[in-house]
Amino acid sequence: MIHLDTNLLIALTDAADPHREAALGLMQGGIIAAVSSLAWWEFECGPVTSEGLLLVRRLLPGGIIPFEESHAREAARLFNAAGRARRLKFDSLIASTAILSGAELATANPEDFRPFVLHGLKLFAV
Repeated sequence: MIHLDTNLLIALTDAADPHREAALGLMQGGIIAAVSSLAWWEFECGPVTSEGLLLVRRLLPGGIIPFEESHAREAARLFNAAGRARRLKFDSLIASTAILSGAELATANPEDFRPFVLHGLKLFAV
């Protein structure tokens, strides 16, 4: 399974986005794509059309993974272990969902998530 970061969800709705083909390619060959409910929230904040939401939702056979208490606990562990930098707070939430799902996190911004790799995140840079 692979979880998509918000930037790849956005790329799926924009034919001109340089990461679109890579995002589509991730979902071929039997890989199950999913997304954290937090990344989905960020995506829905837009700008995105209702058609874009439907299109991307259909491309996620793994669905939208709800954020639960165990994710909050893991996100706090990641945030603290990575040095408690304020800029890491939201990304620790997304990373925790991928870790607890046993998924790689695919992103076009790997530097945002690199601090969590030493603490269990499997990162797939696009």
